Amino acid sequence: MERREFLKHSCLACLAAGVSGVILQGCGSVHWAAGSVENDTVALRKAEFAYLKKGEPAVRQWVLLKTEALPLPIGVFRSGEDEYAATYLECTHQQCELAPEGDHLQCPCHGSEFSGTGKLQRGPAEADLKRFGVTTDEDHIYILLK
Repeated sequence: MERREFLKHSCLACLAAGVSGVILQGCGSVHWAAGSVENDTVALRKAEFAYLKKGEPAVRQWVLLKTEALPLPIGVFRSGEDEYAATYLECTHQQCELAPEGDHLQCPCHGSEFSGTGKLQRGPAEADLKRFGVTTDEDHIYILLK
């Protein structure tokens, strides 16, 4: 095999490995929900957090909520039985979209980290995330956009 052909095959193999890692990571426990805004409020069903894991009931930590009112999603973090936090998933450093990683949010652009409630944990960002007010009833979480 010639050097040029070897390099071509090696680069293709590395690219395939990298892409498959991203694809598999996207199959994780992140759940998307859609919500419509009514009177500056978005309603999210609490049932969006429930799912079956190996046939057993389980509860998600995160639901990502997409609305027509905002270009990026809202991350709704469940920290307890009836405790929720809603944050805008835009990094305060350079406006990259954040990704849930366990119980925190990670910026893929420059590595900033935020808690599930939006508190800055590690820079280069210098400010907490935009947070929304949250109220609940028996079946819904209401996110107050203003």
